[in-house]
Amino acid sequence: MMSSLPGPPMLTRQKSEIEKELERNDAQATAMVQMSAVDEEKTQPVFQYDMQLKGCVFVGHTNTDLDSIAAAIGAAHLFGGTAARASEINTETEWVLKHWGFPCPPMFADIEGVQDRDVCLVDFNQRSQLTKGVDEKKIKGIIDHHALRDGAVATDFPIYIDVRPWGSVATILSHTYFRNRVKMPKTVAGLLLSAILSDTLNLNSPTCTDIDKLMVAALSKIAGVKDVDNLAEQQFKAKSKMLLRYSIPEILRGDLKRFKIRDIMLAFGVCETTDVKTVLKRRTEILNEMRAMKAEEQDTYVFFAIIDVAKLHSTLIICGRPEKELAEKAFGGTVDAKTGLLDLGNRVSRKKTMVPPLDELLKSGFALSKEGEAAQKAALSKEAQENAGHLQLVYDKECVGQIRRVGSKLKSAALAVKAMKAFKAFGKN
Repeated sequence: MMSSLPGPPMLTRQKSEIEKELERNDAQATAMVQMSAVDEEKTQPVFQYDMQLKGCVFVGHTNTDLDSIAAAIGAAHLFGGTAARASEINTETEWVLKHWGFPCPPMFADIEGVQDRDVCLVDFNQRSQLTKGVDEKKIKGIIDHHALRDGAVATDFPIYIDVRPWGSVATILSHTYFRNRVKMPKTVAGLLLSAILSDTLNLNSPTCTDIDKLMVAALSKIAGVKDVDNLAEQQFKAKSKMLLRYSIPEILRGDLKRFKIRDIMLAFGVCETTDVKTVLKRRTEILNEMRAMKAEEQDTYVFFAIIDVAKLHSTLIICGRPEKELAEKAFGGTVDAKTGLLDLGNRVSRKKTMVPPLDELLKSGFALSKEGEAAQKAALSKEAQENAGHLQLVYDKECVGQIRRVGSKLKSAALAVKAMKAFKAFGKN
């Protein structure tokens, strides 16, 4: 009699972190969805305070990202207003809008009669990130999840302010829907879901909170998304396509924010991608554009971080001696003298782990070395401005336009060093 041999061991797929969070929040998310009003009239008694934003134009920051676009659309539906954008959208936002069936909101300045409309800012509070045409006297509200730093919008009268320490402004709007039991359309839920996934790096960012996770669980139910990981993966792949479509000036400015810290202007751009190698291959071009932009815009410090959204790892590009001294002091480590790169490890949030150390250091009285001061003076000099060239819209054979830098004399490391003599000491200290 033959004995049966044991078969191969059964393989059990381990649940992803987001699947665990969805499961953990399932009961509460289900209850929230069930409590959402079917009849919108039921929401009016508890929604009157928030309705002071009715009729506003909702607009996000310049260098538009998905969270700011989703917030503008979601807020316009929730409060009854008009969604607008402050600049062109990136490839991730383009994919998400198409996926959920939304047209791209019009540019703020293109909205008829916008100069007479009240405005609510979403996803930012800094004056430096205002789009052209916004009359600060018309600002009636701010819905945001960023710190109130120097340079925040100031008003002569009280306004509606909803600033919460959560990972996405889409989370705030989702919570407002549920709090007031306003029925949320499937497409709006999907759009807000995508925005939270984008801003929290699929719930992996240090900015992510338990509220973000709960909102993702609830929104995925309304939107009918069974595989949230897959949705996030598709979004990140779509965002990486910008590396093939956009020019270096567009990539550098695609997600650039400026922060005023006392009398210092800090420009900090990021590129979130699943294809870090492609970005690093264009490192020299990015460095040259950073130097040109610094001279052109007179930014005190310019940084550009490449964030690997798959491995949750970041690399910082350093464009000069002043940035080298500041970054090494703020983050530790040593800038590679040959590549101008600094390993930031698992720092993947500009808002929480990149800008705060710089902000704290600059406010504590940080001072450059003599070499650093000399390099700073050269980088911001009139000569550097003249050598920077200018940005120009250039069309290819298919009539596709790109913003490119024309006439720059800072196109090689040698010319950059010659124009900024202090760069000779770049890698010595």
